[in-house]
Amino acid sequence: MSNFIQRCLIGSGLGVIVILAIFIKNPLLLLLLSLVWIGFATFEFLHMLTLKNIRLNRFLIIGLNLAFPLILYLTRTPMWFLVLPVIVFIDALIKQESIYLVIPFSLFTLFYLGFLPTHLLLLQMWRLQQKLPAWIVFFPVLFTWINDTFAYAIGNLFVKVIKWSHKLAVRISPNKTVEGFCGGLVVSVIFAIIFLKHFYPSIPYQINLILGIVLSLGAQVGDLVESSFKRAVNLKDSSNIFPGHGGFLDRIDSLLFTIPLFYYFLVYLLPRLL
Repeated sequence: MSNFIQRCLIGSGLGVIVILAIFIKNPLLLLLLSLVWIGFATFEFLHMLTLKNIRLNRFLIIGLNLAFPLILYLTRTPMWFLVLPVIVFIDALIKQESIYLVIPFSLFTLFYLGFLPTHLLLLQMWRLQQKLPAWIVFFPVLFTWINDTFAYAIGNLFVKVIKWSHKLAVRISPNKTVEGFCGGLVVSVIFAIIFLKHFYPSIPYQINLILGIVLSLGAQVGDLVESSFKRAVNLKDSSNIFPGHGGFLDRIDSLLFTIPLFYYFLVYLLPRLL
């Protein structure tokens, strides 16, 4: 089996699982998917930190990150999230081991791979409460896939065919190009305008345009944030669990930013615009 076919099969399989988890009304499947993804992504990230001699309590941090979606599912309120950072402080004070490293990196890991990815479940539960179609939840996922796919394809077109390109962030991600970034942005923004106009026809095109740009920038920032960590420890992928796709963290790095941005737009900003 060629690498391309293998990559397509794995990508299609992951896509089907995500679609099923989003479109099934009961949020339990999405909770289970979130737990699996958060757990493994956190494990991969903590492994990267160990390569720089930053050793956190794996059982504690993974457990706290898994608590984010569990708390949301069981209590229906994110207010209890505030308890989780307190546990980090208490654990660090008791052990008193490299507190100046343990506390900031532990809190960052909780925010990065606990709080942020839980927004997919948060968005799903909000849309069920509002009795909105599942396409609203699927939108930021599909948007990010489109943005990443066209950024990669257009970037490769300029690098390998046109032989004319400009590096976007050579020290963080040498393969990213300005042309790929612009191509992904244009295509994904057009998609956002068409998609959102269908579900929210009263929103002006200018708002959809701005949202599309913000989400595209968020996707790029999410990708570059993870790339900066991998670059610091000389890793190409967070793991090789998905051949041709990398690890769990590699698959969600962009989504970590686009989904929360879209959620806060829908819940807090959009009602003020309509």
